[in-house]
Amino acid sequence: MNPEIDCKRRGHHSMGLVLGIGVVLLGVVLLLDEIPGLGDSALLGFIKNLWPLILVAMGIVRLRTPEAGHPAKGWGLMAAGGILLLVTLGHGHFDALIGPALVVAVGIFIILRTLRRQRGTPPEPDGSDDYLRGTAILSGFKRQVRSQALKGGELTAIFGGFELDLRQATLVEDTAKVDVFILFGGGEIRVPEDWEVVIQASAIAGGIDDKKLVQGPPENRRRLILTGSILFGGIEVKN
Repeated sequence: MNPEIDCKRRGHHSMGLVLGIGVVLLGVVLLLDEIPGLGDSALLGFIKNLWPLILVAMGIVRLRTPEAGHPAKGWGLMAAGGILLLVTLGHGHFDALIGPALVVAVGIFIILRTLRRQRGTPPEPDGSDDYLRGTAILSGFKRQVRSQALKGGELTAIFGGFELDLRQATLVEDTAKVDVFILFGGGEIRVPEDWEVVIQASAIAGGIDDKKLVQGPPENRRRLILTGSILFGGIEVKN
C-alpha cells in the first residue's frame, strides 16, 4: 500500500473520530440538560457553550497529520472554533468581536509594513520564480518552484500556512537566503538532497523541525539559509 495514501486515510479517520466523539459528548450534555434540576445548572450551561472546541480539536488533528491536507485547513478550523467560542461565551453578541477584530487587523498591517521595510525586497518582476514571495493570512498556499537561478525569498504566514517545494530548483549562487515570519501558523519546505539548510531563524513558543537528509560531498553542496522569526507556530524542512 502506498504510505502517503495510508497516511491520508489515517488522517481522515482521526478527523472522523474527533468529530464523532465531539458529537457524542454534545449529545450527552443535551441529554443532561433535559434532566430536572440539571438543566438550570450554571456549570452545564458553561459546558454547552464549549461546543466550538470540537472544531479546534479537529484543526489540531489536521495539523498533526499534514498528509491529510493543507496545513492552512487546520489553522482555519482552529480559528473558526476560537471565534465561535468567543461568540458562545459572549452570549452570541457578534458586535462585541468587531473591536478586537479591528485591533488584530491593525496589528497584521503593522507587521506586514515592518517586514517590507526590514527585508529590503529586491525589485524582481512580479511572478518571477527567481525570488520567492509568499504570504498566507487566514489562508494558505502551495507552490512548486522550478527556477534555475533562485536568489532567495521571503515567506509570511499569519493564521495560515504554506507548502514550498524547491526540489526542482537550482540556486544562482552557492548560497541563498529565505526570510520567514510565522505567527500562529506553519510551513513546510522541501529541498533537494544535495542542499544544506542552515537555520538561523529564531523560534518563540514555536519550533523548527529539520528532517532533511543531506547527501553528496560538502564542497558541492548548496546552502539555503533560513532567517526570520517563528512565534506560536512551526516550520518543517525535509526532502
